[in-house]
Amino acid sequence: MKTIYKITILMLIASNLFGCKSDMKTSSEETVKTTIPETSKKKKKDKTKKNTTIQVDALIKEGKVNLDKIDPKFNSVVVLFNDFIQLKYTDIKKQTVLVHLYDTDIYKSTPITFTQQIATLPPKEQALIKVKGSKLSISITNSERRSLHISELYQGEVILKEFTEDKISISFKGKGFSVGVNNAKSNLFPMEGHIIIERYNIHDARR
Repeated sequence: MKTIYKITILMLIASNLFGCKSDMKTSSEETVKTTIPETSKKKKKDKTKKNTTIQVDALIKEGKVNLDKIDPKFNSVVVLFNDFIQLKYTDIKKQTVLVHLYDTDIYKSTPITFTQQIATLPPKEQALIKVKGSKLSISITNSERRSLHISELYQGEVILKEFTEDKISISFKGKGFSVGVNNAKSNLFPMEGHIIIERYNIHDARR
């Protein structure tokens, strides 16, 4: 009887250990891996500078704009905040693309569509964004590089199509205005295109 009792106890212990391992395996399998960069608290910062590539193809006022060679003189990084991302890149022709995307769920999943353009908000609201919205502008110099023209999207949508640790893909389409020009918002013009950034460098400002 003692031998049978001991065998029974050992079988119960083995059964409990196996059950714990099965639960741990199931829990691990159910965990969904996010493709969005983790916060700096969860992941050590990689200080190795990546060789970023960028491709901007846009149509503004019936004219084509291409940006694909980054000027190394500028510190081009993607800045991550708690509820928005910011990117700014300047090419060797001194053309610049600037994008701000505001959304409390920006790190959860893609695609994300932004139909609220920050330029349409009153100045006080632009200074302290509390809505889901976007700001997208492209700066262009003339052929002689003597003057600068900034076009900003005013109506339409910006779509964050892909956002992983290695790639950001953005498309936009609508109407824009010329920044710094009187009555510019009453003289809108077509703006559309896409932005692809690969192997980008990050400054993580999230808390």
